[in-house]
Amino acid sequence: MLRDFGKLMELAKKLARTILLRERIDEVDTSEELNEDERDYILQKLAEPSHWLERSRLKKDVDETHTRDWEKLKATTVGDSKLRYLKVVVKIAAVFIGVAGCTYFFLFGNFAKDENEPLIKQESITLELENGSIEKLTKSDNRQFRNSQGEIVGLQKADQLDYTQENKQSGSLNDTGKPLEYHKLTVPYGKTFQLVLSDGTKVHLNAGTSLKYPVRFVEGQSRKVFMEGEAFFDVQKSKEQPFIVNANNLGVQVLGTQFVVSSYPEDAYINTILLEGSVGLYKSSQKRNQEEYTMLEPGYMGAWSKTEESISVKEVDTNIYTAWTKGRMIFSRMKFNDIIKKLARWYNVSIANSNTQLGEETFTATFDVKIESMEDILESFKRNYGFEYEVENNQIKIY
Repeated sequence: MLRDFGKLMELAKKLARTILLRERIDEVDTSEELNEDERDYILQKLAEPSHWLERSRLKKDVDETHTRDWEKLKATTVGDSKLRYLKVVVKIAAVFIGVAGCTYFFLFGNFAKDENEPLIKQESITLELENGSIEKLTKSDNRQFRNSQGEIVGLQKADQLDYTQENKQSGSLNDTGKPLEYHKLTVPYGKTFQLVLSDGTKVHLNAGTSLKYPVRFVEGQSRKVFMEGEAFFDVQKSKEQPFIVNANNLGVQVLGTQFVVSSYPEDAYINTILLEGSVGLYKSSQKRNQEEYTMLEPGYMGAWSKTEESISVKEVDTNIYTAWTKGRMIFSRMKFNDIIKKLARWYNVSIANSNTQLGEETFTATFDVKIESMEDILESFKRNYGFEYEVENNQIKIY
C-alpha cells in the first residue's frame, strides 16, 4: 500500500518523465518510493491497455497547449530550459497522481466511479482458488481443478464449470470436521459464464459478476454463497439445507427454486426476481427471524433500497429479467440512462451521455445482443429519438 503523499508525488514525476522521453511505463525505477508488491501492482495497472488511451489523450492535450505555454514561459523567464521542462513535468505529474491514486483506492479502498465505467478491470474470466492463486478461463477450455489434497473438485467444459464431479467419487457434501474451501468465479464485462455447484445448483453469471462459493457444502449447514453483479439461480431442493445468497446488504434464503439476483454496486437497488418456488428476503447484517422475512411469490420482484434500507415488492414480467440468459435484452418503459448501464456491461464499453433530456426518456424495446452490435442498437434508438453520438475504441459519447 502507498505509504505517504510525498512518495506518490515522486512516483508521479517519474511517470511523467516517461511520457516526455517516450519511455515504457514498466521501465520506470520505483525502488525508492515503493516496495516490490506496490511497484508490481501500480506499474501493472498503469501499463494496462485500458490506461493507454487516457495517457494518449493527456499527452495530446499537453502538446496542443505546449506552444501557448512556451510563449508564456518565455515572457516571464530568461530562457531557463530546466524550468520549462519542470513546468511540463509537474503538469503531467498531476495527472499521474490522479491515476496512481485511483489505482490505490481501487485496490485498498472505496471511491466514486463513473456509473458507466466497467466494474471489473479485466478481459478474462478468472477463477480464484482456495490458495489465492488465480486461473484464467477461456470458453474453449476443458480442464480439471484440484484441491490442496490433489482431489478433483471442479471440471470445466467450455463455458461451464461443474463441481458435481467429486460427488460421483466421494459423496455430495463436505465432512463437518473439514474447513470450507472456497473458489471465486469472476466474469468481466462483455462475457457470461455458467456454474454448477457441488449440490447440483445451477448458476448463470451475467457480465460484470463475481460469485464466491464453497467447493463442497457442509452437511447439516446452510448452503451459502456470496455475489456481486447479476446471476440466475436454479437451486437444487433440500429441506435440511437452505440455500442463501448474500448480496451485500441483502440476504436471499430459499429451499429450492428459480430466481434472479441483481446486485451491481452502482445501482440504487438490489433486485430479486422469483420465477418459481418461494424466497425470503432479509437484511443480511441482522439476525434472521422467520417473521422478519419479506416473502416473494412467483412473478414478483423484491427491491432492496440501499439508501432507505427497505424492501418493496411488485409484480413484474419475469421474462424481462431473464432474457439476458438467452442472449436477449428486453427494456420495458425503462429510462435511457438505465438502459445504457446494461448495454455498457454487456458490450464492455464506457458510455457517457451528456443529453440530459434523452437520459430521462423511457423506451420499450427488445434486442438480440448475440447478433446485434452496440452501434446497431444506438442507431435503433437514434431513429426513434434524434441524437448524435461518436465511438472511439471502447468509449461512446452521446450528445
